[in-house]
Amino acid sequence: MDHIKVLKRAWHIVWNYRMLWVFGIIIALTTASGGYNGSGGGNGGGGGNGNFPSPDNFNWPPEGFQWPGTPPQLVTALIVIGIVLACVFVVLIVVAAIAHYVAETALIRMVDRYEDTGEKLGLRQGFRLGWSRAAWRLFLIKLLIGLPTALVFLLLFALTMAPLLLWITKNTVAGVLGTVAAVGMFFLTLFLIIIVSVVLSLLTKFFWRACALEKLGVVEAIRQGFGVVIKHWQDVLIMWLIMIGVRIGWAITMIAAIIVLFPIILLLIVIGGVLGGLPALLVWGVANLFLEGAVPWILAAVVGIPIFALVMSLPFLFLGGLMEVFKSSTWTLTYRELRALEGLEAEPEELPESGENVHVTDQTSVE
Repeated sequence: MDHIKVLKRAWHIVWNYRMLWVFGIIIALTTASGGYNGSGGGNGGGGGNGNFPSPDNFNWPPEGFQWPGTPPQLVTALIVIGIVLACVFVVLIVVAAIAHYVAETALIRMVDRYEDTGEKLGLRQGFRLGWSRAAWRLFLIKLLIGLPTALVFLLLFALTMAPLLLWITKNTVAGVLGTVAAVGMFFLTLFLIIIVSVVLSLLTKFFWRACALEKLGVVEAIRQGFGVVIKHWQDVLIMWLIMIGVRIGWAITMIAAIIVLFPIILLLIVIGGVLGGLPALLVWGVANLFLEGAVPWILAAVVGIPIFALVMSLPFLFLGGLMEVFKSSTWTLTYRELRALEGLEAEPEELPESGENVHVTDQTSVE
C-alpha cells in the first residue's frame, strides 16, 4: 500500500470537501464533552461547651440550629439546582453520544461515496447517511469492546493491591515486601493497560469501517475488521506510526497557534464575556426578584460560564474538527486500499475460463 498517497488523498479531501468539517467539529465537540467535571464542598462550625454528647442523648442537628450564612431556603435551592443540573448533564451526555456516532458514521460513508462517485453530499444527505443502524452498531461495537475491557482492568488493579494484605500479618518485613510488590505490579498493569488500549483503539477503527461500509452486523464487523488488520498488519502498523507522527506535529502546531492567535484569544475573552455575561446578568436580575443570597449568582454562573467557554473554544473546535476529518478520512482510505489489495490477490484464483480458452486455442492451432 502506498501510505503517502493515502495521506495526500486524505489531505485533499479535507480541503476540498468542506461539508465534512461540520461532522468533524461535531466529533471534536462531543469527544471533549466527556471531560467536564464539577466539584463542590462546604464546611460549617459552631460553638459549644466542649462536651461531646453521649450516644444516649445524641441529637443532630440540635433544635433551632442553622448553618452559619446558609438559610434553609438557600440549601433547598441548591439541592434543586443540583438535581436540575444533574438531569441536564445526563441529557447532554446522551445527546452528545448520539451526535458523536452519527457524525462518525456520516464521515466514513461520505468519504467512501466521494471516492466511489466523486459526489459531494450536502448536510442533510450526510445526516441521512449517519442516522442509520450503522451508527447504533458502532456504539454497540465500542460497548462490546470497552465494557469487558474496563471490567478486566478493574480486576487487574484490584489484584495489584492484593500484596498489601500482607500488612495484616503484622510482620513489618512482609508488609514492606508486599508494598514493593504492589507498586511494581501497579506500574506493570498500567503499562499493560496502555498497550491494550492502544491496540483496541486501532482495531476499532477497522471494526467501524467494516460495519459502516460493508453493512455488517456487530460480530461480523469485528471479525471482518480483525481479519483485515491481521492480513495486512505491516501496512496497518506503518500507517499507525505515521499517524502518531502526525498527532505530534499537530500538537506542536496547536501550541504555535495559541502563541500566534494570542491577540484573537484576547478578543474572544471580551466577546465571550459579553455573550456570556449579558444572559447571566439577565438571569441574575430575574432570580434576584424571587430569591435571596447566593442562589441568583449561582444561576447566573450556570448560564454564563458555558457560553463563555464555548466562545473561547471555537477556534480550537474548528481546528480539532479539521483534524478529525483528516484522521477519519485517512483510516477510511486505508481500509479501502487494504480491501482492494485483497481483491487483487483473489483474482488469480478465479481464472478457470481463461484456462479453457487457452486449451481451445491450442487445439485449434494443432488442427
